Amino acid sequence: MSNNRQQLSRSALGRLEVLSQSVAHLGPCGSAIVIFPFLTQFVGASIPFIILVCTGAIILTGFCVSSLVKKIPSAGGYVSYVGQGLGKRFGLFTAWTYLLYDPIVPTASILIAAGFLEQVFKQNLGFSVPWWVTTIILLAIVHASTYVGIKQSTQLNVILSLIESFILVLLSISIIIHVGRSGQSAVPFVLPPLGLQSLAIGFAFTVIMFSGFESAVPLAEETADAERAIPRTMLLSLLIVAAIWVFAGYAMVVGVGVKNAGQVINAAENPFFSIAKDIWGVGWILVVFALVNSSLAAAIAGQNAGSRVLFALGRASILPKCFGNIHPRHQTPYVAITAQTCLSVLLSVGLGLWLGPINALNFIGVLLGVGTIIVYALGNVSVVRVYRRSDSIEWNSISRLWIPLTATGLLAIALAFTVWPLPPKPLSYAEIFVATWLIVGGFLGMFLDGAYLSALESATAMMSQNQEAVVNSKAP
Repeated sequence: MSNNRQQLSRSALGRLEVLSQSVAHLGPCGSAIVIFPFLTQFVGASIPFIILVCTGAIILTGFCVSSLVKKIPSAGGYVSYVGQGLGKRFGLFTAWTYLLYDPIVPTASILIAAGFLEQVFKQNLGFSVPWWVTTIILLAIVHASTYVGIKQSTQLNVILSLIESFILVLLSISIIIHVGRSGQSAVPFVLPPLGLQSLAIGFAFTVIMFSGFESAVPLAEETADAERAIPRTMLLSLLIVAAIWVFAGYAMVVGVGVKNAGQVINAAENPFFSIAKDIWGVGWILVVFALVNSSLAAAIAGQNAGSRVLFALGRASILPKCFGNIHPRHQTPYVAITAQTCLSVLLSVGLGLWLGPINALNFIGVLLGVGTIIVYALGNVSVVRVYRRSDSIEWNSISRLWIPLTATGLLAIALAFTVWPLPPKPLSYAEIFVATWLIVGGFLGMFLDGAYLSALESATAMMSQNQEAVVNSKAP
């Protein structure tokens, strides 16, 4: 196949599409509805407080990613950054770890909608659509939208992200107005008196909420002016979604009552749905609509990002070469996209039948959390090595040493409280699977022969060359 057939659609994306990719991957509405009630058992009413703290920590990691994007103009994401920063063996381990979490983002996102829709419809409408039917329908939409073109799928995500964010913000405004002046409180913005361990666990799960903020990075080859567009939109997406979450978190806790926030986890119904029914009446169905929008947008964003990494690894013959094929008309990595869809169907249906859709989501959440944190930490450390080897003018001990080390330390805290104490069965099996996966990846990185490591090196070089070609093609 000619080299032209191996190129993605160059400069197809503008800054708005790139911004929507990162925002959609974070899933503002879906994450709030699913995770906020869960967080209350660890931080009580202080949802806005823990989000603000975590935003500061994640921005440090975002700063590290921005530094790497500027120094290494690559569409390969963390695989390229760690490979060039820490060496080929760490790069291979990163690629292995990346496969643990990014290709399964669509599975987690769709299970959110499928599991909640079945419960909500049964409780409120007296009937339910089987979760597996919803799962297959939504995954078919994800596959079709990502298959036909990166421009089309990201433009769809612009619409979906705007809808979900608008409904969540509108509901939050309605709640705050409904409770009146007497219902307002500063308690949600102060340190909760529940102990350091509970705070650390809450911090760990909030970090997982932010996973995927860098999902625009694998789209660099398809983004116009990627070296500037991606770092700026990535950090902007963090600030936008964090602001929405702080506002929605405050609204939720004052809606249920600050003193009652710690009991939300024991409620018979999700607070966002119950509050929406009290305030909006039949308009509560808009919250369901927003949840579906959020899940669909996050799944599309996850498929766009994950399939590009699978494509890059196939193009370098690390995965089967067919993964590196490009559709002649749509200019999308259609084999990688199809493989990811098949994986999502198998995981969603298989784990859903075994554990039920909600417990299956929790199972996958463990994989996502651990994989994300480890990859982020490796990227942060890579900043030190990359800039230490460069010209001394670019070296700054604060931005190139202390910020990456501080960010890595905060991620280490999140990792520790994500994996310990062990959850009850069958979720403990997820941690056993993760540990086994990482051990295998470590052995591969240490003992795999030089041919595969050279292939990984050629992959990162190819990604960089493709992005440089885009820049050079625009030069006068």
